[in-house]
Amino acid sequence: MNIIWIICLLVFLYYMSASVIGWYLTRRFVFSTSKSLDFTYAKCIENEDFTEEEFLSYKLQDFSVESQFDYTLKGVYSPGSDPTKTVVFVHGHTWSWHGQVKYFKLYRERGYNIVAYNHRYHGDSGGPNCSAGFFEKFDLKRITDWAMEQFPQTEILGVMGESLGAATTLQFLPLEDRLTFAHVDCPYNDMLDLYDYQLSLNHVPRLFRRPAVRYGIAYTKRRAGFDAHQVSPKRSIMETKVPILFIHGDNDDYVPTQMSIDMYEARKESADTTLVLIKGAKHALSIKVDLAEYKRSVTEFLDRIETTQG
Repeated sequence: MNIIWIICLLVFLYYMSASVIGWYLTRRFVFSTSKSLDFTYAKCIENEDFTEEEFLSYKLQDFSVESQFDYTLKGVYSPGSDPTKTVVFVHGHTWSWHGQVKYFKLYRERGYNIVAYNHRYHGDSGGPNCSAGFFEKFDLKRITDWAMEQFPQTEILGVMGESLGAATTLQFLPLEDRLTFAHVDCPYNDMLDLYDYQLSLNHVPRLFRRPAVRYGIAYTKRRAGFDAHQVSPKRSIMETKVPILFIHGDNDDYVPTQMSIDMYEARKESADTTLVLIKGAKHALSIKVDLAEYKRSVTEFLDRIETTQG
């Protein structure tokens, strides 16, 4: 076989392999199947995230909000004992608002009104795909608008997000000037950085990672309608002075701990930013690994924020 044909064949196989990897990566994150509400509730009970008695004690009521992108967002809410304090909970990838119930108690004990909902393409909400926070941040704006209408006496408004929900929260911050604070657990700092990390985690050689990510960007733009370059929490947080509490497990091998560390280091001199690392915790398990430290960290942060606000 002619050497030129051999080179052409190798180049073709190289780019075909990279495109397949990019396609798989994008399908996994943007079009992966989310879990049903029945499944997430049962799994949370099984994992002892909360008890049925605790869940029922919140007396959650259903609500729905229309997204500006022509689908319905569905969630739940529960008035607290202090009508001036409201917190919105934002869940992680493929899951539902049930995953946020384990954090409710931290805020209910302080009298907060609770609002939680399902992202687009998750649970019983509508929407054609996940967008890693790109469209989700605008949905979160609709939810906070609804929350402020539902609880008009709100003076302290916070958002608490986990994983995808945390990254969405960080991208949302520049959109909401009424926000008092953000509490984010294990956020990623940038969609493309996360793609590259996930490929390395799956032992994809560096040689293939860059073209795979490029293909993923093109596929996402064509099929999901957004530009992955614009999904960058690390840029969004520099556009706002909203106080942020970062909490991340120091043994997180899904969204690397370093991502929160880097965002904290980049912002700490210019705005109120706190970082807490939970020893031994993997992804989204910090509150279960060390509840006492988690509660202490949130309590100290909220004590300071609420005192300042008051």
